[in-house]
Amino acid sequence: MIIDDSAANDRAIRLGLIGLGGVGALHFAAYQQSLRVNVVAAADVDRSRAALLAGTPTAFHDDYRSLLARDDLDAVCILTPAATHETIAIDCAASGRPMLCEKPLAVDLDAVDRMIAACSAAKVMLFYGASYRYLPAIMTARAMIAAGAIGDVLVMREQVIGGAGLAQYRELGPLHYPPGGPGGSGLGLMDHGIHLIDVFGWMCGAPVIASSGAGNIAGALPRPEWLSMTFANGALGLLTYHEGSFGTELPAEGLFTNGAGWDANGFVAAGDWSATPGVIHVHGTTGALRIAHYANQLIHFDAEGPHQIALTGRPSPLHFATQIDAFADALMGKGGEISASVGRRALRIALTAYPDNA
Repeated sequence: MIIDDSAANDRAIRLGLIGLGGVGALHFAAYQQSLRVNVVAAADVDRSRAALLAGTPTAFHDDYRSLLARDDLDAVCILTPAATHETIAIDCAASGRPMLCEKPLAVDLDAVDRMIAACSAAKVMLFYGASYRYLPAIMTARAMIAAGAIGDVLVMREQVIGGAGLAQYRELGPLHYPPGGPGGSGLGLMDHGIHLIDVFGWMCGAPVIASSGAGNIAGALPRPEWLSMTFANGALGLLTYHEGSFGTELPAEGLFTNGAGWDANGFVAAGDWSATPGVIHVHGTTGALRIAHYANQLIHFDAEGPHQIALTGRPSPLHFATQIDAFADALMGKGGEISASVGRRALRIALTAYPDNA
């Protein structure tokens, strides 16, 4: 389904949001920076979250099905926990609404296939919420890699190990990931690493040809999580996670962030100190990149030493506005769609850390 371009040029895309939890609230706030969309309504089962809409014309619904019954919506964003995505997406498709769905698309591949089939039958777009592709540091790093700034990519890696021990460890819970299946914390393999699975291949321009690992099981004590990926160009991707231990970063290794996001100790607002900033390291044959994706910093290393790279664009969480602009373009047939197949591929690779669920 493509929205008529001539009609859309006269107004913003009329959007409904489903889910106003932590990430949903950030999406809603960021969308206020976009001229391309107008958030007409939002739904959440927690009625107290209606307060997030105060001072805006956005209507609140405590049931997403009543939101879908409206006749003034062009499209929908699904921002609820992963385990709820399938049912909501199928209902959105039945209503004839194209949708952007947060990651992961679902908790298993069969559910994703049912979502894709429902959207295909209804002829509506299922746009995958690969939001890291809109972070300025990652976008710039990708362009630099494509331009040959670090030669051939050899290794891409991210590590998030920290917290305050097992007693303080908090998994996301059964609304996100049903007990006994893939799960874990907000900075674990399933909920966070799935971003890196996508952007590693996107940055180096090659698909994953082999992967293996170990991931946390929902409802069980956390274990060290890891995923190793081999890409078609010979590059190696490595992810390592554990939020139930302690970090080893020294004070000098932290930084003040230029964007908001998460580190091993929780959410960090823009401008605040992050003791354990999330960093992607990309090593090549002639240089390397240190990408602080949430902190919105990028450093290029070569034979002459380190160089800080100037960044433009919207840092986190305003990158959600950049993403919703791309969704609006896709709805009007202007390209830029991130198809559900991208999300399915990322989930398939993540599930190789769970052989019983792959």
